[in-house]
Amino acid sequence: MKRTLFLPLLLMLQFLGVAQNYNPIIPDNVADPSIAKFGDTYYLYGTTDIDRGLEEMGPPVVWKSKDFVNWSFEGTILEEIDWNKPYLYTNDKGEKKYGFYRYWAPGRAVKIDNLYYLFPTIVSPDGTCPVYTLVSEAPDGPFRFQNGHGLFWGQQPEWMELSQPLVPDIDVEPFIDDDGQNYVYWRQRQAAKVNRDFSKIEGEVITMPTKRTEYSEGPTLFKREGIYYYIYTQGGHQNYRNAYMMSKESPLKGFEAPGGNDVFISSSLENGVWGPGHGNVFYDADSDSYLFAYLEFGEGSTTRQVFVDKMEFNPDGTIQTIIPGFKGVGYLNNTPDNRLNLAMNARVTASSFQEEKTSTEKVETNQNNPMPNEGSVKVATRVFTYKPGNAVDGSNGTRWKASGDDRTPWFTLDFEEVKMIESCEMSFTFPALGHAWILEKSMDRRNWHVCGIQAEKIARSPHIVTGIGEARYLRVKIIKGDPGLWEIKVY
Repeated sequence: MKRTLFLPLLLMLQFLGVAQNYNPIIPDNVADPSIAKFGDTYYLYGTTDIDRGLEEMGPPVVWKSKDFVNWSFEGTILEEIDWNKPYLYTNDKGEKKYGFYRYWAPGRAVKIDNLYYLFPTIVSPDGTCPVYTLVSEAPDGPFRFQNGHGLFWGQQPEWMELSQPLVPDIDVEPFIDDDGQNYVYWRQRQAAKVNRDFSKIEGEVITMPTKRTEYSEGPTLFKREGIYYYIYTQGGHQNYRNAYMMSKESPLKGFEAPGGNDVFISSSLENGVWGPGHGNVFYDADSDSYLFAYLEFGEGSTTRQVFVDKMEFNPDGTIQTIIPGFKGVGYLNNTPDNRLNLAMNARVTASSFQEEKTSTEKVETNQNNPMPNEGSVKVATRVFTYKPGNAVDGSNGTRWKASGDDRTPWFTLDFEEVKMIESCEMSFTFPALGHAWILEKSMDRRNWHVCGIQAEKIARSPHIVTGIGEARYLRVKIIKGDPGLWEIKVY
């Protein structure tokens, strides 16, 4: 959704080291986020959306940041699976179909001894969707299956062992209590103890008690000042929301609904944020703050994005209602990036752009106490544009997209005078699928000189070119990959 600011105001905010909005925090379509901090680096794990529905997703990546504002990734973290290759299978009706492996909702990353653990749902081409335990010596991977040699479709090599799942359903979330005991929580309020290395369930599987009984997925459990909080989702799409229960007894017992609002985050029509769904709680020790990272509805289907808002608590431990918005939390280490982004004051043109898209949905405005007969439901509309200016507006939530029939997409910046340019950072759309490109510079827009080239597709974001030198114009030609830019930054 396009949010407009005048360029002089944006420049003034840059000089002051202040950004207008920090949500979405990632320049990409990402869902089911979780955040962890290891050393001096924040890591964000999630589901890579590529706008092809839940039947095909992008490769899994890990986004990293030193300041919680500027995020990047390099390559995929589980290389042994071709995530965008179709595989033939026979469904329960005897029909031949094609399907894809898919990586969903890896949960919170945890470290035990010298290993990092993730818990993604890995969907097979036929739709079976268990959760596997992955391990790595580094928080950004590459990861590997904890047991066996991986997954195989078709003929399995005799000497290789098929990896076995931890649980047979989706959305596992780990929790390690103060005494070192491990737990996992997953879809439909299921929970159990697990052994020390998260390789098997210990004891019985229980069903967590909740006030609300609708279908639920994407659970989270965290502990604060002696209170355990169990967060669970309700609904979906534009009416996705999160509710919670509290316990002072244990991670599996004694849970009760809070007094007052138990749905602590839901859509805000005033702020233009819809469907704050599957998310995770992150405690940042440096700022002593609890943050809730969650997916936002986006344009519908699998175009979701990651938002983060600060959590506040009442004296009795109950969670204050979060009104989701685009402001976000900003820099967590109090060291804002004060570099002047020349792109934000440039004139921009492109080879083409897609027509705007209008999304209209029925949104429940009182999720804690809905009125009968849809009395508190409102029809809401958002308009999404894809014009070139979106790539230089300082927002991770808008983008330039070339039209579908554009075979030679390009994007040009005119600084209106010669500038000494040190670097150009390009955040392409659907970056996990990879891009190849050429970056050129010019003094007169007639004579162009190559200053950077990526000849083969590579998955990363942003793509960076340094040492560009003097130029009035910059032009990026997208050779392979999705023809669009979330943001382009020039310093």
